[in-house]
Amino acid sequence: MIIINKNIDMDTHILKRRYDDLDDLLFFDIETTGFSYRRNIVYLIGCIYFVNEMPTIIQWLAENENDEYAVLYEFIKFSNDFKRIVHYNGTSFDIPFITKKALLYKIDNNLSHIENVDIYKLVRPCKHVLNLENCKLKTIEKYLGIFRKDTFTGGELIQQYIDFTKSKSDKEKTNLLLHNEEDLIGLIKVVEILDYVDTYNNLKQNNIAYKVDDIDISELIMTIHLTANTEIPFDYSFTFDNYYIHINHTELLIKIQLLDEELKFFFDNYKDYYYIHSEDQAVHKYVAKYIDKSNKSKATSETCYIKKRGIFIPLLDTYIVKNEKIFYLSKKNKTKYIQLQDDIHNNTLFTDNICTSILKSL
Repeated sequence: MIIINKNIDMDTHILKRRYDDLDDLLFFDIETTGFSYRRNIVYLIGCIYFVNEMPTIIQWLAENENDEYAVLYEFIKFSNDFKRIVHYNGTSFDIPFITKKALLYKIDNNLSHIENVDIYKLVRPCKHVLNLENCKLKTIEKYLGIFRKDTFTGGELIQQYIDFTKSKSDKEKTNLLLHNEEDLIGLIKVVEILDYVDTYNNLKQNNIAYKVDDIDISELIMTIHLTANTEIPFDYSFTFDNYYIHINHTELLIKIQLLDEELKFFFDNYKDYYYIHSEDQAVHKYVAKYIDKSNKSKATSETCYIKKRGIFIPLLDTYIVKNEKIFYLSKKNKTKYIQLQDDIHNNTLFTDNICTSILKSL
């Protein structure tokens, strides 16, 4: 087994902004000859750790498959000294692979008891907001303007490793170690993407304050201009259902497609109502008793409604309105509406609530 242990020179201010004590952190990445822990081996494990906040890289490289036990043992023993391990999709692959291998070799393994930070799992829900093609580490690096010297993929390295076990060539060894090292350095650098993740989550959870600058209604489009109190580190445009959102730095633009239509308000207790055929709406049974029997029938859940013509605002959540009638196109159509009121420009609580409900859907 070959062990590499060397100091590296890199900017750590992004880490210091997020983590109180860098010496608690262990960044790690593994290289394997395939996806099966039974048929394939871990031939390289690399870590970046900090001593007095100075970064150091350590790598364990198997010179042949017989070294796999030593690689695993040394890494697992080394990891026990850290409180938090950071990785990229390690929850799905690296950690289960190591855990199963450790069981085969009967190596005590404490990885599952150390706090895990899986950057991949944190980034994945934001993929659409960041307009990422995929969530591969190299894709995130490219998004952040991070570029590598290494040109190999993990799959291409398998042949490099096979060649290395036969030739012990410095060229193949360098290729293997460089790829793993750049994965680790890239892992640290892409911690910056968590700022984007935090902003996305804060927008969804209404933790970013904003003020409404203007409300405009024209041609059945309600446009709301907002200003956030903090810089948003990504530009984003998104259209869904009846809504459009555009985010640019501190400016947010929300557009809502209004509906000019005759809609229905459905009563809950339909058994207390009769449907009046000539009026195409329901009335309470105390009123219905004065109406000819031929013109009425007991209401059902689908016919127990009154109708209203007007301009309506589609809703994502009904909690944003109180004491307001909720209208529908039909009983089967689940889109909810309230009628647009003349005082919408002055109703700041409603405007804030509808903006909050829309941003939750990012």
